Amino acid sequence: MLGTLVAHLLSLEGALLVAIVSLVYYYVVVRSARYFADRGVAYVPPVPLLGNGADFITRKRHITDILRDMYDRFTQHRFFGYFDFLSPIYVVRDLELVKQICIKDFDHFINHRIQLDENHDPLFGRALFAMRDTRWRNMRTVLSPAFTGSKMRLMFGLITSYCDGAVRTIRSEMGSDGCAELEMKELFRRFGNDIVATCAFGIEINSFRDRTNAFYTLGKELTNLEGVQGLKFLAFSSFPRIMRALRLRLFSAKMTSFFRHVVMDTIAQREQRGIVRHDMINLLMQARKQELRFDENDNIETSNGGTGGQKRLMDWTDDDLTAQCTVFFFGGYDTVSTLSAFMAHELAVNPGAQERLRNEIDTVRTSIGGADKLSYETLQSMRYMDMVANETLRKWTPAPFLDRTCTKPYVLEDYNGHKVQLQKGDGLWVPAAAIMRDPQLFPEPDRFWPERFGPDSPTPIDTASILTFGLGPRNCIGSRFALMEVKAVFFFLLTHFQLEAGPRTQHPIKLKKASLGPSAEKGFWIRFRLRDQPRQA
Repeated sequence: MLGTLVAHLLSLEGALLVAIVSLVYYYVVVRSARYFADRGVAYVPPVPLLGNGADFITRKRHITDILRDMYDRFTQHRFFGYFDFLSPIYVVRDLELVKQICIKDFDHFINHRIQLDENHDPLFGRALFAMRDTRWRNMRTVLSPAFTGSKMRLMFGLITSYCDGAVRTIRSEMGSDGCAELEMKELFRRFGNDIVATCAFGIEINSFRDRTNAFYTLGKELTNLEGVQGLKFLAFSSFPRIMRALRLRLFSAKMTSFFRHVVMDTIAQREQRGIVRHDMINLLMQARKQELRFDENDNIETSNGGTGGQKRLMDWTDDDLTAQCTVFFFGGYDTVSTLSAFMAHELAVNPGAQERLRNEIDTVRTSIGGADKLSYETLQSMRYMDMVANETLRKWTPAPFLDRTCTKPYVLEDYNGHKVQLQKGDGLWVPAAAIMRDPQLFPEPDRFWPERFGPDSPTPIDTASILTFGLGPRNCIGSRFALMEVKAVFFFLLTHFQLEAGPRTQHPIKLKKASLGPSAEKGFWIRFRLRDQPRQA
């Protein structure tokens, strides 16, 4: 009898457990899946728990392809619904609505979705990208002078000297036939590593000779958004409260310690020796000492030259300084190397575009008396170089989407007049890659055609449709630096080398499904040939 009672209680316990699980599943999964249906928003039914990104999570398709398919599916709507795991996201596909949200009504969408504990994850938690509200506004104002044209001119000599040295190294590694097959992402990571190390940290490195230096190896870890690291980055956006409650770090304590010591040691040496170097650390040192003032228009003035009064001066910690330099490194290391790798590929498989760009480079080089005389102003005047860079950014944007969080109530209105009320905390994406492959905005979108950005283009381009570096006040603060770096690198490369498709070149490129950012499935292999060597068959 006792055994029967125990069995009965166990069966009741089992039934209760099943009931609880069923209720949790219904309220968490089933009801959340009806989120957009209840609001009259177009959407694709999600896979339970994994959402609309299930094919990306299981490595069947790249997230860019998933968003592009949904973008093409909902042409009759200004926006549609997407489930990021269980989190509902409003995806805005109409360009006019994108401009309204990112520019005109920016105060409703100031913040990114990602939330990091700045004390537990100081590298990114205190970085400009992750900052929110007033703290972001203040930091953005302080950092903006580091990326003005005058600052670019001061750093330009550092960049060209590294480009010249890297070219000499590549030439020395070529075979007797004057050729070498190189992997572009690896090559441009080394370019970017050295350039950003000197411009952000004041550290001189040659990653073409010292191939295992700490900056380079930690940079690969910092920017690795494939596999587990990519999913972790998504999790910090999709489940910020859970990740913070679990006290998980986006990046390791080892990495945080390395970059903190580099920045602090550099500052200590400069203060002891009175060294002034025109780079980001110098600007941050000024800000920390409260030597930056704001005028009545919120523009920064130096304390010895301006008349504006002090206001909104921040109390800087060591981690505040380290974080800004590290994120600058992150952008220069990965975003620039990705853009450069795709640009090298497109030039190699589109020899007509490469020849036109080389002719422009040769003309400029002759007019200034050699590559060593290249200036920032001369590089900025190269129109076809600019067209090639813009077309690469359009076709292969480093970020599949822009993300925002609604900070105060906002109404989205569809083409048919249907309105949806957004509340504080609601997430929003702008499918940047899909917009820049929209045939209504860019005819023949899969074709690499730099001339579409030229003055004689038959189809005018809305500058707001180029979303690679974001749009509005929260756009990428380092975009000017990134473009300057890429253009300088290609000026020197095409001065010395012909880029050709080789036996390992994958064309057309297929995106690596495990990577959150775009990357070639089989790498970016390109054959370099010295310009004075005959072309191989």
